[in-house]
Amino acid sequence: MKKAWLPVLLMIISLAGLLWSRALLSLSAPLWVIWLLSHSKKDIFHDKNKSLLIWGISPVLIALLGCWQNGFAKEDLDHLLTLSTYILAALAGALISARYTQNVLLKYWVWTSLIALGYPLLWYITHYQETLIRYGSGQTVPVWMDDDHVRFGMFLAISCLISLAVFVREKSMRLIGVFLLFAILILAIRTAWIMLLIMIIVVSLLTLLKGTPFQKRVLMTAILAMVSFTAITYLLSPGIQQKIAYTVYDWQQFEAGKADPNLSDATRRVINGESWKLIQAGENNIGWSAIDDVIRNSIRKNYPQQTFDFGWPFNQWLFWYMGSGVMGLLLFSAWLIYPLIRGIRKNNIALSAVSAAVIVSCLIETNLAYQYSVWIHAWSVALLWNLPDSFLEGITISRSGNYENQKV
Repeated sequence: MKKAWLPVLLMIISLAGLLWSRALLSLSAPLWVIWLLSHSKKDIFHDKNKSLLIWGISPVLIALLGCWQNGFAKEDLDHLLTLSTYILAALAGALISARYTQNVLLKYWVWTSLIALGYPLLWYITHYQETLIRYGSGQTVPVWMDDDHVRFGMFLAISCLISLAVFVREKSMRLIGVFLLFAILILAIRTAWIMLLIMIIVVSLLTLLKGTPFQKRVLMTAILAMVSFTAITYLLSPGIQQKIAYTVYDWQQFEAGKADPNLSDATRRVINGESWKLIQAGENNIGWSAIDDVIRNSIRKNYPQQTFDFGWPFNQWLFWYMGSGVMGLLLFSAWLIYPLIRGIRKNNIALSAVSAAVIVSCLIETNLAYQYSVWIHAWSVALLWNLPDSFLEGITISRSGNYENQKV
């Protein structure tokens, strides 16, 4: 059970489950547990892993603040089960950093994203006119992950960052990163656009503050190339133009009390607005299982002529405020921000960028209440947590991409 190929196999199974089978994704969890139990506890609980393990356990403990109100209802237990992914990822990440290497698993993450792009890109090419119509109405092309384009875009954005930041010295990975950037642009998943922008900003700021003169020159060249690449892609892609035009139209059409539930941004603003009003009216600390009914009842009352089929706010902080009150909100915020602080302190550019992007995504989505996005966040942070304490140039990587000659 201690063979070096086992974590690779388990990661492949997990990634396959993430993209193509929720049942397989759930099944991968006990397989990881069996693998963890086959190793010595001293590797997992090494001093350098304490912060990761505390971070992984914390969200489950904090979430208990939103469970007692309704007697630990089924929805509460489901939420705890979803968040338990952080515990598993932290334990596995700790063991991998102690006995193996994160880099090989991160490579499989990137390669899997390339495979997963085959379906949406083929659909884009073979249904081009329909794609333009979809983009003009705020939709996107079909994707894996049960057609959850938001979480799929999140996965692609992090893959792009990993290929360009973690494997910066490898030409093949840089080419993959550029291709991922192109794919994210033409697939027009706005959450992925925003996450990419945030990651670029974080990388740029850290390089300007802590990088060498050479790295700063490389940064300027890279930014110029990205801006030019994005501008050209925009000019040559009617689909991107359609998606941006839809976004502008969506915001222009929003009027208080008259929002169109068919417009995605209008829906976000209505649900979040109602959530904030409910919080101000004292509907906070009501427990996770009560949020859905409270929001739906409020929407039916204030928008009787329209149907907004959502019962959760499109904002992670509003969700935690309603479910667990001020204490839960503050603890959740500290937990979510900590990996960003650690990344900055350790000059870990990948951890910093991914953490910042997830934080910003939580302003427009309740990402960390869904199985897919919790898995993506938990595992990306766990695998990036203990990368070498260096900046850009200090990433150690085996060019062979295998586990040969490693101590197991």
